Amino acid sequence: MRKLRPQKRDNAASARGQEAVAAILTGARDVLVEEGYPRLTMRNVADRAGITVGNLSYYYANKEDLLHDLLEAVIQGYVEDFDRIATNFERSPEGRLEDMIRFVVGDLSTKETTGFFPALWALAIHDDFAASEMSHVYDIERDAFARVIAEMRPDLSKRDRDILALFISATIEGHTMFIGYGREKASAAEAIGNVAAYSLLSLVRNVDAATIRGLKLAAKVGGKRAAS
Repeated sequence: MRKLRPQKRDNAASARGQEAVAAILTGARDVLVEEGYPRLTMRNVADRAGITVGNLSYYYANKEDLLHDLLEAVIQGYVEDFDRIATNFERSPEGRLEDMIRFVVGDLSTKETTGFFPALWALAIHDDFAASEMSHVYDIERDAFARVIAEMRPDLSKRDRDILALFISATIEGHTMFIGYGREKASAAEAIGNVAAYSLLSLVRNVDAATIRGLKLAAKVGGKRAAS
């Protein structure tokens, strides 16, 4: 997981206030990652941040407000990272897509990401705000992929490019439970990054609209039926 990017709060305009908010959000993230959402209490967050519950309540009246800012801080960090990679025009579009793929695979192996996102997935089942924020962060990821894919494959429609971005995102994120921090296959993360970069770049370079839309597959199946 990347560095948190806390948003400014009216009650934390001073440098001291901003430092307090950063410590609170870092503490909240660490509780969520290491202990899970049920342990995300005001008391536990205050202990992690090294402040009193009263001081914490000055900045955050309740856990919902705290969770809102935590998710926003996480998302903003990814916004900046994806934008930095996507706009690094010293690299070719192929190079930037490879950089994005390796970035996401590498991020999966961090302790923070391995703990944070599965907790967010679970929370999103029952919490509309968490579900909205989860969708938002993956929208950002897919948009970054689609922007670079558009440079590589201007011949494809926006819909087809979005499908490729969705496939790339889903393919990589699905590895969290296997190569994440402390997982059984965590040592394979670097090799998985190599395979992902090779296979997904090859896919974007070579796939055509007919394949994406299933037209070639339908033609092959129809041909076999006719032959039989």
